[in-house]
Amino acid sequence: MSLKNKIAIITGGSRGLGKAIALKFASHGASLVLVATNQERLNQLADEIRNRGAKVEIIAGDIAKPEFSEEIVKATLEHFGQIDILVNCAGVITRTPVEQLSLEEWYRVIDVNLHGTFHACRAVLPLMRTQASGKIINMASQMAKMPHPSASPNYEVSKAGQIALTRHLAYHYAQYNICVNAIAPGSINTDMPKSMSPEEQESLRRAIPLRRLGEPDEVADCALFLATSMSNYITGTTIDINGGTLMD
Repeated sequence: MSLKNKIAIITGGSRGLGKAIALKFASHGASLVLVATNQERLNQLADEIRNRGAKVEIIAGDIAKPEFSEEIVKATLEHFGQIDILVNCAGVITRTPVEQLSLEEWYRVIDVNLHGTFHACRAVLPLMRTQASGKIINMASQMAKMPHPSASPNYEVSKAGQIALTRHLAYHYAQYNICVNAIAPGSINTDMPKSMSPEEQESLRRAIPLRRLGEPDEVADCALFLATSMSNYITGTTIDINGGTLMD
């Protein structure tokens, strides 16, 4: 499970699942480029990673902007000279019902979650194709496969689009030894469930066959597997991590 001498870009890398993946990758030898909108959180995480002996660079910006992905690739090559892994973890969610959902809100979620993933993939693929190797991991969601009682439709659509994009890229870039996979987490113990009341949290747990929330580190373990040589014969797959809520 070594990532020694590997360079990984992680979008949405300052908190939640992105942070867990960053720490996991760093502990297994990767050098990192972390991308997020919040400069302060990026600085704090970078300090933590450097204190553990790993190399890390940070870039603050909006992944929804097409030109930003090109800037990320350019900066990564300037610092490290190569790109081996891309993890698309940047995402936003809204909970506005469809009839009250503004077009601005609809497009913002699609722009970050789906278009941001597309921009980042398109920016790294030429390099990965040239070097005939690469791993891309797209962070989708269980909501891509089943509706959620409180999520806006744009979130579910964006995550379903990520899975379709994953399959498309996996099919077309397999000939270049590039593996593209997705992870679809269910209820994970991040900021959202922690903001719920104890009663709501208990109701959420009861709906999960394993009777508990997943931990960010468990999602990071899956990302680590997909980033290493142990998954070299896996591409175009979406791995469900949901405690049995959806058995697909």
